[in-house]
Amino acid sequence: MKLQLIQWNIKINSNVDKIIEYLNLKIQESAIINLQEVSMNNYQKIYESLKFDSSYSLNFRKPGKYEGKNRYMGVMTLVNVGEIVTSQLINSSIFPERTLYSAIDIGGILISNLNFHSLTGVDYKKAKSSNFASIASFLSGNNVDIISCDANEPNIDSFNDDEIECFDNRDKGKMANLLFGKEKIHSLVDSYKQYCRSKNEKIETGYSHITGGKKKRYDFIYCKKEWKILCSESNYQESIKYTSDHALIETFVEIENG
Repeated sequence: MKLQLIQWNIKINSNVDKIIEYLNLKIQESAIINLQEVSMNNYQKIYESLKFDSSYSLNFRKPGKYEGKNRYMGVMTLVNVGEIVTSQLINSSIFPERTLYSAIDIGGILISNLNFHSLTGVDYKKAKSSNFASIASFLSGNNVDIISCDANEPNIDSFNDDEIECFDNRDKGKMANLLFGKEKIHSLVDSYKQYCRSKNEKIETGYSHITGGKKKRYDFIYCKKEWKILCSESNYQESIKYTSDHALIETFVEIENG
Protein backbone atom coordinates (compact mmCIF):
# COMPACT_ATOMS: atom_id res chain seq x y z
CA MET A 1 0.00 0.00 0.00
CA LYS A 2 1.28 3.44 -0.97
CA LEU A 3 0.60 6.21 1.54
CA GLN A 4 1.16 9.97 1.44
CA LEU A 5 2.15 11.68 4.68
CA ILE A 6 1.78 15.46 4.97
CA GLN A 7 3.17 17.70 7.72
CA TRP A 8 2.32 21.43 7.74
CA ASN A 9 2.27 24.24 10.26
CA ILE A 10 -0.34 26.38 8.50
CA LYS A 11 0.28 29.51 10.64
CA ILE A 12 -2.41 30.76 12.99
CA ASN A 13 -3.19 33.95 11.03
CA SER A 14 -2.89 32.50 7.53
CA ASN A 15 -5.54 32.81 4.84
CA VAL A 16 -7.48 29.60 5.39
CA ASP A 17 -8.96 29.65 1.89
CA LYS A 18 -5.42 29.67 0.47
CA ILE A 19 -4.42 26.89 2.88
CA ILE A 20 -7.34 24.75 1.71
CA GLU A 21 -6.52 25.50 -1.93
CA TYR A 22 -2.94 24.26 -1.49
CA LEU A 23 -4.03 21.17 0.43
CA ASN A 24 -6.43 20.32 -2.38
CA LEU A 25 -3.56 20.64 -4.86
CA LYS A 26 -1.20 18.43 -2.83
CA ILE A 27 -3.36 15.69 -1.31
CA GLN A 28 -3.46 12.47 -3.28
CA GLU A 29 -5.52 9.27 -3.02
CA SER A 30 -4.33 7.79 0.28
CA ALA A 31 -3.12 10.41 2.75
CA ILE A 32 -2.57 11.16 6.41
CA ILE A 33 -2.40 14.93 6.95
CA ASN A 34 -1.07 16.56 10.12
CA LEU A 35 -1.53 20.31 10.66
CA GLN A 36 -0.43 22.67 13.43
CA GLU A 37 -1.48 26.20 14.49
CA VAL A 38 -5.08 25.44 13.60
CA SER A 39 -7.58 27.85 15.13
CA MET A 40 -11.12 26.74 15.93
CA ASN A 41 -12.56 28.68 12.99
CA ASN A 42 -9.96 27.33 10.58
CA TYR A 43 -10.51 23.79 11.82
CA GLN A 44 -14.19 24.10 10.97
CA LYS A 45 -13.48 25.55 7.52
CA ILE A 46 -10.88 22.88 6.68
CA TYR A 47 -13.15 20.10 7.90
CA GLU A 48 -16.16 21.37 5.96
CA SER A 49 -14.16 21.89 2.79
CA LEU A 50 -12.14 18.66 2.67
CA LYS A 51 -14.79 16.46 4.30
CA PHE A 52 -12.17 13.96 5.49
CA ASP A 53 -12.34 11.98 8.69
CA SER A 54 -10.50 14.17 11.20
CA SER A 55 -9.53 14.77 14.79
CA TYR A 56 -8.80 18.14 16.42
CA SER A 57 -7.01 18.71 19.69
CA LEU A 58 -9.13 21.65 20.91
CA ASN A 59 -12.17 19.38 20.83
CA PHE A 60 -10.49 17.49 23.69
CA ARG A 61 -9.26 20.50 25.65
CA LYS A 62 -10.94 23.85 25.11
CA PRO A 63 -9.00 26.96 26.17
CA GLY A 64 -9.84 28.43 29.56
CA LYS A 65 -11.46 31.84 29.83
CA TYR A 66 -8.24 33.64 30.82
CA GLU A 67 -5.60 31.47 29.11
CA GLY A 68 -4.90 33.74 26.14
CA LYS A 69 -4.32 33.30 22.42
CA ASN A 70 -1.47 30.78 22.73
CA ARG A 71 -3.97 28.20 23.97
CA TYR A 72 -6.04 28.54 20.78
CA MET A 73 -3.38 26.99 18.50
CA GLY A 74 -4.61 23.44 18.08
CA VAL A 75 -3.35 20.58 15.94
CA MET A 76 -5.44 18.60 13.48
CA THR A 77 -5.10 15.17 11.85
CA LEU A 78 -7.08 14.20 8.75
CA VAL A 79 -7.29 11.04 6.66
CA ASN A 80 -8.91 10.54 3.27
CA VAL A 81 -8.61 6.77 3.47
CA GLY A 82 -9.76 4.49 6.28
CA GLU A 83 -10.83 6.09 9.54
CA ILE A 84 -9.51 7.57 12.75
CA VAL A 85 -10.50 5.01 15.38
CA THR A 86 -9.38 6.83 18.54
CA SER A 87 -7.56 10.03 19.49
CA GLN A 88 -6.15 11.48 22.68
CA LEU A 89 -3.90 14.26 23.95
CA ILE A 90 -0.68 13.86 25.88
CA ASN A 91 -2.22 15.26 29.04
CA SER A 92 1.04 15.27 30.97
CA SER A 93 2.57 17.83 28.60
CA ILE A 94 2.71 21.55 29.31
CA PHE A 95 0.41 22.38 26.39
CA PRO A 96 -1.56 19.16 25.84
CA GLU A 97 -3.71 20.79 23.14
CA ARG A 98 -0.60 20.97 20.94
CA THR A 99 -0.42 17.19 20.91
CA LEU A 100 -2.69 14.63 19.25
CA TYR A 101 -2.17 10.87 19.20
CA SER A 102 -4.46 8.94 16.86
CA ALA A 103 -5.01 5.34 15.85
CA ILE A 104 -5.89 5.13 12.15
CA ASP A 105 -7.41 2.04 10.55
CA ILE A 106 -6.58 1.72 6.85
CA GLY A 107 -7.92 -1.48 5.35
CA GLY A 108 -7.33 -3.41 8.55
CA ILE A 109 -3.84 -1.98 9.08
CA LEU A 110 -3.72 0.03 12.32
CA ILE A 111 -1.34 3.00 12.14
CA SER A 112 -0.50 5.08 15.22
CA ASN A 113 0.18 8.73 14.49
CA LEU A 114 1.57 11.42 16.81
CA ASN A 115 1.02 15.03 15.70
CA PHE A 116 2.54 17.77 17.85
CA HIS A 117 3.69 21.37 17.82
CA SER A 118 6.66 22.28 19.98
CA LEU A 119 6.80 25.42 22.09
CA THR A 120 9.24 28.12 21.00
CA GLY A 121 12.35 28.40 23.14
CA VAL A 122 12.37 32.19 22.79
CA ASP A 123 9.22 32.53 24.87
CA TYR A 124 9.24 29.41 27.01
CA LYS A 125 12.76 27.96 27.45
CA LYS A 126 12.38 25.53 30.39
CA ALA A 127 8.76 24.84 29.45
CA LYS A 128 9.92 23.75 25.99
CA SER A 129 12.38 21.21 27.40
CA SER A 130 9.78 19.98 29.88
CA ASN A 131 7.30 19.54 27.04
CA PHE A 132 9.82 17.44 25.13
CA ALA A 133 10.35 15.34 28.26
CA SER A 134 6.60 14.62 28.43
CA ILE A 135 6.46 13.66 24.76
CA ALA A 136 9.52 11.43 25.10
CA SER A 137 7.94 9.75 28.13
CA PHE A 138 4.77 9.13 26.12
CA LEU A 139 6.79 7.63 23.25
CA SER A 140 8.61 5.31 25.62
CA GLY A 141 5.32 3.74 26.72
CA ASN A 142 3.27 3.74 23.52
CA ASN A 143 3.56 2.32 20.04
CA VAL A 144 4.00 5.08 17.44
CA ASP A 145 4.38 4.53 13.69
CA ILE A 146 4.48 8.19 12.61
CA ILE A 147 5.70 11.36 14.30
CA SER A 148 4.71 14.52 12.45
CA CYS A 149 5.67 17.83 14.00
CA ASP A 150 6.90 21.39 13.93
CA ALA A 151 9.71 20.89 16.40
CA ASN A 152 11.33 24.35 16.50
CA GLU A 153 14.51 22.25 16.54
CA PRO A 154 17.36 21.59 15.96
CA ASN A 155 19.79 24.49 16.15
CA ILE A 156 22.34 22.65 13.97
CA ASP A 157 21.15 19.90 11.62
CA SER A 158 23.22 17.07 10.19
CA PHE A 159 23.01 13.69 8.47
CA ASN A 160 25.02 12.39 11.42
CA ASP A 161 22.93 12.26 14.60
CA ASP A 162 26.08 12.74 16.67
CA GLU A 163 26.54 16.18 15.07
CA ILE A 164 22.98 17.42 15.65
CA GLU A 165 22.83 20.22 18.20
CA CYS A 166 19.55 21.14 19.85
CA PHE A 167 18.91 24.48 21.50
CA ASP A 168 19.82 24.94 25.14
CA ASN A 169 16.45 25.33 26.80
CA ARG A 170 18.10 25.36 30.20
CA ASP A 171 18.89 21.68 29.69
CA LYS A 172 21.73 21.90 27.11
CA GLY A 173 19.38 20.41 24.53
CA LYS A 174 19.05 17.12 26.42
CA MET A 175 15.27 16.68 26.15
CA ALA A 176 15.07 17.60 22.45
CA ASN A 177 17.86 15.11 21.79
CA LEU A 178 15.59 12.36 23.09
CA LEU A 179 13.39 12.99 20.03
CA PHE A 180 15.69 14.34 17.32
CA GLY A 181 19.36 13.82 18.21
CA LYS A 182 21.87 11.16 19.12
CA GLU A 183 19.99 10.14 22.26
CA LYS A 184 16.72 9.29 20.47
CA ILE A 185 14.50 6.98 22.49
CA HIS A 186 12.46 5.86 19.47
CA SER A 187 13.43 3.77 16.43
CA LEU A 188 11.60 5.80 13.78
CA VAL A 189 13.54 7.32 10.88
CA ASP A 190 13.60 10.90 9.65
CA SER A 191 11.96 10.38 6.26
CA TYR A 192 13.45 13.43 4.53
CA LYS A 193 16.95 12.68 5.79
CA GLN A 194 16.61 9.04 4.78
CA TYR A 195 15.45 9.96 1.29
CA CYS A 196 18.24 12.51 0.78
CA ARG A 197 20.78 9.96 1.92
CA SER A 198 19.52 7.43 -0.64
CA LYS A 199 19.69 10.03 -3.44
CA ASN A 200 22.99 11.64 -2.37
CA GLU A 201 21.20 14.97 -2.00
CA LYS A 202 22.06 17.75 0.45
CA ILE A 203 19.98 17.90 3.59
CA GLU A 204 20.07 21.71 3.57
CA THR A 205 17.64 21.81 0.63
CA GLY A 206 14.96 20.58 3.01
CA TYR A 207 14.68 23.76 5.08
CA SER A 208 11.12 24.40 6.22
CA HIS A 209 11.27 27.74 8.02
CA ILE A 210 13.35 30.92 7.98
CA THR A 211 13.96 32.67 11.29
CA GLY A 212 16.38 35.53 11.86
CA GLY A 213 17.40 35.18 8.23
CA LYS A 214 18.54 31.58 8.82
CA LYS A 215 17.12 28.60 6.96
CA LYS A 216 16.03 25.89 9.41
CA ARG A 217 14.66 22.39 9.01
CA TYR A 218 12.13 22.49 11.85
CA ASP A 219 9.37 20.30 10.38
CA PHE A 220 9.60 16.51 10.42
CA ILE A 221 7.93 13.30 9.40
CA TYR A 222 9.38 10.32 11.21
CA CYS A 223 8.11 6.87 10.28
CA LYS A 224 8.80 3.19 10.83
CA LYS A 225 12.16 2.07 9.48
CA GLU A 226 10.47 -0.96 7.90
CA TRP A 227 8.50 1.29 5.56
CA LYS A 228 9.97 2.02 2.15
CA ILE A 229 10.40 5.74 1.59
CA LEU A 230 9.58 6.46 -2.04
CA CYS A 231 9.95 10.24 -1.98
CA SER A 232 10.18 13.12 0.49
CA GLU A 233 10.03 16.85 -0.27
CA SER A 234 9.98 20.20 1.51
CA ASN A 235 7.85 22.76 -0.35
CA TYR A 236 8.88 26.04 1.27
CA GLN A 237 8.59 28.51 -1.61
CA GLU A 238 5.20 27.18 -2.66
CA SER A 239 3.89 27.04 0.90
CA ILE A 240 4.62 30.68 1.73
CA LYS A 241 2.73 31.73 -1.41
CA TYR A 242 -0.28 30.11 0.23
CA THR A 243 0.25 32.29 3.37
CA SER A 244 2.00 29.89 5.78
CA ASP A 245 5.51 30.59 7.06
CA HIS A 246 6.47 26.90 7.16
CA ALA A 247 6.97 24.42 4.36
CA LEU A 248 4.45 21.72 3.66
CA ILE A 249 6.45 18.50 3.98
CA GLU A 250 5.27 15.45 2.07
CA THR A 251 6.59 11.92 2.17
CA PHE A 252 5.41 8.93 0.20
CA VAL A 253 5.89 5.51 1.77
CA GLU A 254 5.10 1.96 0.81
CA ILE A 255 3.71 -0.27 3.52
CA GLU A 256 3.32 -4.01 3.31
CA ASN A 257 -0.31 -5.08 3.60
CA GLY A 258 -1.11 -7.29 6.51
